[in-house]
Amino acid sequence: MELYQEAVREQPDFKEAWFNLGAAYGQLRKYDEEMQSYRKAVELDPTYARAHYNLALALEDSGKFDEAAAAYKKTLEHEPKALDAQVNMGILLSRMDRLEDAEAAYQKVLELDAGEADVYYNLGIVYSKMARNEKDAEKKKALLNREVETYKQALDNRPSFYKACYNLALAYNKLGDLDNEIAAYERAVSIKRTYPEGLYNLAYAYEEKGDNAKAIEYWKQYVEVASRYESEKPYVEMAQREIKRLEGAGVATPANQD
Repeated sequence: MELYQEAVREQPDFKEAWFNLGAAYGQLRKYDEEMQSYRKAVELDPTYARAHYNLALALEDSGKFDEAAAAYKKTLEHEPKALDAQVNMGILLSRMDRLEDAEAAYQKVLELDAGEADVYYNLGIVYSKMARNEKDAEKKKALLNREVETYKQALDNRPSFYKACYNLALAYNKLGDLDNEIAAYERAVSIKRTYPEGLYNLAYAYEEKGDNAKAIEYWKQYVEVASRYESEKPYVEMAQREIKRLEGAGVATPANQD
């Protein structure tokens, strides 16, 4: 860091030194100094895309979301094909509940690279949030169907993406499509056999279908996997009661784990 500090003292218009100084401050989590350094770099060169990008990251880390979004936008003005900036822009906008803007950001990434499985996954989450906010039944259904399609595209690009399988199952659940919901959960737990949420919801879905033998099978698998996690303890206890109920003990059905 001392070398960069000396460099900017001796040559205050050395933009790369200001950039590197900002990165050094960032490693020390000195965010105010980091942002000041990046701002100096873009003051010297307003077209310096990577400095705008790093400034956006620092602003986001500091909770200054509106300023961070503006800095990502500046990055993309000067480097339109910066996929990392475009992706992070989408994530930030979704986090801010600027859902239409987030959708546009992700669609732009997919125009540049249609093979980004994580982007399809994140876009599916945006459609899920949009559907949750939508009051009109037909529009809600259309958004849920778009959510389904984006998770499918994520899986086309990364077949082992078990979280996309799980979210796909949740989307089918909201559409009332039990058979496809079960198929998606089955795929998720076949990819990751120690996936507690997948096993729990798969057991519950089989129970809803009326296949108690399959439900018991997956409740038991869930208990075996989830017992090692303290956070799962309440659900494990419910699953154990549910096994007894299905085997004849008469205990109420637990709520779906969402």
